[in-house]
Amino acid sequence: MSLPRHIFRAYDIRGVYGKDLTPEAFLRVGAALARWSDRFFVCSDTRLSSPPLRLALSAGLLGAGASVVDAGEGPIGLAIYASKHLRYSVGYVTASHLPYEWNGLKLYYPGGVPISLEKLEELWRQASGTLSWKASREARYERASYLESYMEFLRRLPRESGGLKVVVDCGNGAASLVVPELLRELGYQVVAVNCDVDPVFSVRGSEPTPEATSYLGDLVQKFGGDLGVAFDGDGDRVIFYDEKGRVLAPEQVAVVMINGHRVKKVIANVECSSLIDRYVEGIGGSVERVPVGRIYIIYKSLDGVEGLGVESSGHFVTYSGANLDDGIASLLYLLEALRKLGGKLSSHVPPMPLSKRLKFEVGDERKFEIVEKLKENLASRYEKVVTVDGVRVDLSEGWFLVRPSNTEPVIRVTLEAESEESLRAMESLVLEELRRAGLSSV
Repeated sequence: MSLPRHIFRAYDIRGVYGKDLTPEAFLRVGAALARWSDRFFVCSDTRLSSPPLRLALSAGLLGAGASVVDAGEGPIGLAIYASKHLRYSVGYVTASHLPYEWNGLKLYYPGGVPISLEKLEELWRQASGTLSWKASREARYERASYLESYMEFLRRLPRESGGLKVVVDCGNGAASLVVPELLRELGYQVVAVNCDVDPVFSVRGSEPTPEATSYLGDLVQKFGGDLGVAFDGDGDRVIFYDEKGRVLAPEQVAVVMINGHRVKKVIANVECSSLIDRYVEGIGGSVERVPVGRIYIIYKSLDGVEGLGVESSGHFVTYSGANLDDGIASLLYLLEALRKLGGKLSSHVPPMPLSKRLKFEVGDERKFEIVEKLKENLASRYEKVVTVDGVRVDLSEGWFLVRPSNTEPVIRVTLEAESEESLRAMESLVLEELRRAGLSSV
């Protein structure tokens, strides 16, 4: 039986439940994974289809001779904790921020290492092929909750805690099982919003965008909160609001973290604002740029790079990678930074530079050719050029990034500058460079 190839994506498995993602598919994936490890930790987020998929995955693993610890429901931080600190191979059933009808699977090797694209391709081939079913005397199936163990780990992360009022929006997702209780135990006042589990995310959906969570700013002001936080469906992505009810960009949040914890090393993707560079360099530190995607800040942490990881979509690697991109740990890290700095959150948040995004439809093969040509043209003429993901050029008046989309026939352009005049001038420069590289539709 050949499983749909398209559900095996760059870093996880993902599809629409009942359409291209089924319990039968997870049964086969489980049996294939039993070849990789004879001991698996399985858990899931709280969406409607997660229990049958978690059980199907467990059945496949057990039926092919592997032992399974089924930890039930919890945020993704639980899965990372089980992998990184308990040294399990882990399968976490989730579709993260996608709507409830979607689901998927994130896989980790012992030590917190996420599965790679190459291994996912291998997994697809094995799960689509002939499977080996066997009964094993050694294989065991155990149902056990590890939420308390995970929460105890989180309690030990901050050196300073408590004394602030936090408005928490768990989005009716998996963070609901941990965050309100944890914060209260750490001495915070908590105003809980959407913190009861709803497996279809009927209030605001599972993705915490500024548009979907705009009410949170009003609630922070109404209840006199020191800050607001909203989580996605599985609890790895976060969005923050200051006490004035203003939504903060991830880079603004990173600056507060940097100053509060005196961070000297930051890993940031190429789309992140130069605001980060300004503040890190101001305290004698440095910024390393990586490609877009949470996986790259995770890999740097696993390689032993200590410091802060920042992803422009709202992922952070905090406490020098203690639990990788765990959104709950990110919240604790920001709260601790604010405690150390004192005063209001808004007083520590710098304004964002002006920015603009452009998108050009280009065929899949052609988009890479154009960006490669652009790299050649720009690398020889500008001093600060980064080519880890497309091409980013930093100028005295700002910076621009041109990169081919990994999922669409599109070239994306990001521009940032301190003034409207500089932004317009930079846009004209980029458009001219794209024409020189062969893009005719500008």
